[in-house]
Amino acid sequence: MQDLLASAALLVSSLTSAVWLLYGHKQDIPESHYKVRVFALSCFFIGAYALTRLIWSNPGSHTSTLLQMTDNLSFFVALPFIATVFLAAGKNWHWSMAGWGRWLLGLIAFFELTRRTDYGVIYSQVLVLLLLLALVIGALLLKTNQARLLSLGGTALTGIALLFFSPHPLLAASGNTPLLMLMLAVSLPLLALGLHSQFEHSTLNKRDNQ
Repeated sequence: MQDLLASAALLVSSLTSAVWLLYGHKQDIPESHYKVRVFALSCFFIGAYALTRLIWSNPGSHTSTLLQMTDNLSFFVALPFIATVFLAAGKNWHWSMAGWGRWLLGLIAFFELTRRTDYGVIYSQVLVLLLLLALVIGALLLKTNQARLLSLGGTALTGIALLFFSPHPLLAASGNTPLLMLMLAVSLPLLALGLHSQFEHSTLNKRDNQ
């Protein structure tokens, strides 16, 4: 029951964050809108993971493969994507969608390489540290106090989730999937609000300068 509730919470949180941010910034300039789309795509990946856990709480041989695929997609692609979005927003980097696509392929290639060479656990732990560092740096570089506070709050919850409750936690003996999902369910809306505040500020500045 705890796993089902956590899955439902993460599903609602991720989809709501994605749709709300996409709708609120559909008229943004391409530089901001691309980042919004990548963040929303990441939320959809995480939502897909939550949905598979919600539907198949006791997976069989075939469904367990699908569950593992969505798990890998959310952890090794979606979360690094979100961290990169914040770093790009903070440092004012502008990537085309083709650039984001190449980064997607790179993340998948890194995962496959480490999995095949039996360095998967080490890679996942190093990835956690790198993406948390990127989130913190990106959040601190945002332009408004509101954006920074919201983003740092979401980053703190994401850090707790990954460091203590992920499948291979750095600061605990074993992971806890329901708590991982609940922490992410709270962190995603905070991160979405942080991005919204940042992009709203950037849009207003551009309009004032025109």
